[in-house]
Amino acid sequence: MKNTRIAAFLMAAAMALSAASCTGSRSNPSTETSANNVEIATTTEKEIEVKMNEEADEHDTIFKLNSVIDCGERTDKNEAYIFLNVTIKNSSDTDYNLNALNNFIIILPDGSETHFNIRTQIYAQNNFSDLYQENPIIVPAHGEFTGYVGGYLVDQSIRDFTVCFYPTRNDAYDKSSVVKCDITSNDILPMPDELKK
Repeated sequence: MKNTRIAAFLMAAAMALSAASCTGSRSNPSTETSANNVEIATTTEKEIEVKMNEEADEHDTIFKLNSVIDCGERTDKNEAYIFLNVTIKNSSDTDYNLNALNNFIIILPDGSETHFNIRTQIYAQNNFSDLYQENPIIVPAHGEFTGYVGGYLVDQSIRDFTVCFYPTRNDAYDKSSVVKCDITSNDILPMPDELKK
């Protein structure tokens, strides 16, 4: 059953990436992701810069990055497994679904992007409590979601980066606004006890 869920998720992720990369109307050049070598083109008209634990209100969405977690796991390439604890409030009359692949990226100091990596979700499924949210992230109308999402593979030597969130609501292609939060080594926390299974 678990293998079926993982296979279904991988297929959905591949379809989403395929659809996202076929949008010829995007005016900014696409960038190659460092996590999975997939190109995604986006157009961003508005950047909202916030600090950790500071809210951003855009597109009927209030977003707050509560913490950034390095769970201690490493890949064979010395990449850290990074997860985000977020609060997302929906001020619209409609439920919407977000996901770690489409709505979040990490920008590294060299300008490259790291996107959601399925290996981190498999690790989380086996090691994290129910506070971890697999894709999709459902945000109810006039409600909110708080939990851990992701994750992302970042070279363990990199301790400064930018977390970006796209408040797309139900239009996965609406990347017109992005919320950016700069992270330093002091902001990265070890896995909290509440997240341990």
